[in-house]
Amino acid sequence: MADLPSDKVDEAKQVFDVFDKKYEGKVDSFYIGDMLRSLGIYPTQAECEKRGQTKKTGEKFLKVEEFLPIYSEFYKMPAKNFGTYEDFMEGLKLFDKESNGLMSLAELTQVLVAMAEKLEPRVVEEILRSTNTKDDAEGMFNYDTFVRALLQGPFPNEST
Repeated sequence: MADLPSDKVDEAKQVFDVFDKKYEGKVDSFYIGDMLRSLGIYPTQAECEKRGQTKKTGEKFLKVEEFLPIYSEFYKMPAKNFGTYEDFMEGLKLFDKESNGLMSLAELTQVLVAMAEKLEPRVVEEILRSTNTKDDAEGMFNYDTFVRALLQGPFPNEST
């Protein structure tokens, strides 16, 4: 694809192949956001749904030739369109009642399952497990470490 550097095309094809679980040259459109996040782009569910992501698995499939323009569109967007480290830190500081870099893990879980783009509790559990996020004896955790691990990906997919 001419509007993506060749290394990015190769990277996108590799990610596509990982999500092509049946080796049929197609991926369930439900995974568009997961593929983008695997490529270091952090769109919202709404942005992905505008570009063909389905709300349930099995509704629609896409080929790599259809995914590359979607990736290209997001790749060309300025980084400020997505959540950055600074954005996440600023948002989580609101829950840091003692300004010590710690917040309640229970409170984070509640925010993720109840606000904005809600996540299923099992997805939150997988995110916490994949980022190795654990609370201390008081139920607190260091959110800087969490955000850094979160931005490293890969993200759990929501259908498991």
